[in-house]
Amino acid sequence: MNTGRVIRFTVAYDGTEFHGWQKQPGLRTVQGELERAAAEALGVDKVTVNGAGRTDGGVHARGQVASLLAPGTTLPAAAIGALTQRGLPRDVRIVGTDDEPAEFHARHSARARRYTYRLLDRADVLHDRYAWCPGRAVDGERLARSAEPLLGEHDFSAFEAKGSTVVNPVCRMTLARWSRWEAGWMFEVTANHFLYHMVRNLVGTALRARRDADPAARVAEILASRDRARSGATVAPRGLCLDEVLYDDEEGASR
Repeated sequence: MNTGRVIRFTVAYDGTEFHGWQKQPGLRTVQGELERAAAEALGVDKVTVNGAGRTDGGVHARGQVASLLAPGTTLPAAAIGALTQRGLPRDVRIVGTDDEPAEFHARHSARARRYTYRLLDRADVLHDRYAWCPGRAVDGERLARSAEPLLGEHDFSAFEAKGSTVVNPVCRMTLARWSRWEAGWMFEVTANHFLYHMVRNLVGTALRARRDADPAARVAEILASRDRARSGATVAPRGLCLDEVLYDDEEGASR
């Protein structure tokens, strides 16, 4: 259990110029920037900030959640957030700040995460930083059919990147759907946890399966195989965004 005061930040960032969330020596990361700015705001040498999702380099967030262990301060949570924001670069923004119980941990307390992945119909200079163009127009109906077998609890080993840290491959997926957004198609997915590169591999698999007579059957077959070699390519990180992290006291966390 944490000792001290725990502050919850909801954080949005453009991941383009970051080497991911997780702090790494000599590299620009979101966690590193938040810890530096929060330490300056609190007038201490070092603080610890834990994130709900360890996004990769180039991946964005609108609803990342971070927990800050801040012992010894009586400042209101909103003031801590505002002071921390002053020290952050333009591509990171704190969009919400709250006090949490001492046992709260952004990653360990989370019950579900929601990601989106955006595809472009065609290259677009205004959207290209936050969405990926597969090179040709896609059939949205076929993409939608490819998502049908994913709902429920399954072993998602077929969509886990090789060489990743060993974790439980069984995930409970409560949302998997394709829909239109203004410049193309968007995949929206919610699960209790995700494997390394899982969303990007699911998108790559959907793009491959759309060429089959029955995209749903092909994805179901790949899912059941638990074989990464049978699924699609890992698509570019820039189309991926962590939109929301859900906890037990929040709507949708247990669905």
